[in-house]
Amino acid sequence: MEDGKPVWAPHPTDGFQLGTITDIGADTLTIEPLNQKGKIFLAPMNQVFPAEDDVNKHVDDNCSLMYLNEATLLNNVRVRYSKDHIYTYVANILIAVNPYFDIPKLYGPDAIKSYQGKSLGTLPPHVYAIADKTYRDMKVLKMSQSIIVSGESGAGKTENTKFVLRMTLVQTCSHSQ
Repeated sequence: MEDGKPVWAPHPTDGFQLGTITDIGADTLTIEPLNQKGKIFLAPMNQVFPAEDDVNKHVDDNCSLMYLNEATLLNNVRVRYSKDHIYTYVANILIAVNPYFDIPKLYGPDAIKSYQGKSLGTLPPHVYAIADKTYRDMKVLKMSQSIIVSGESGAGKTENTKFVLRMTLVQTCSHSQ
């Protein structure tokens, strides 16, 4: 990590805080937060990560980040969430953040249609993309497929499972006609 370049350092309440390295010790780095000039703190060297040059940049797939680490991944998800982009990929894994409110047109019939038959990654990340890919893989490979929905209480597991089932039902009905 170069002097003057932004880094993510551990923060007790925010997870990670953006700052710059001002000094390098034996096992620690001295960090000056970008939003609090003059206030410095020490961080364990192995818990400080390089940051993207533009920390407000967001990408559909975290694998597109220059630096893929816990801090940049969390920042990308946070920036996307602030713009109502609640889904983000890490390759073919979907990260979903519960918005706790309805986002217009995110789950309607038009959204289902738009994701049908599309390769993963050609459209913005969405639970319908995962459901469609799984259904098509089952049909093409003639093998059972699984979708693992995991998260904390209130994370939106039940709702996302319903969206997967809705997409699968639409796929099944349209292929049986």
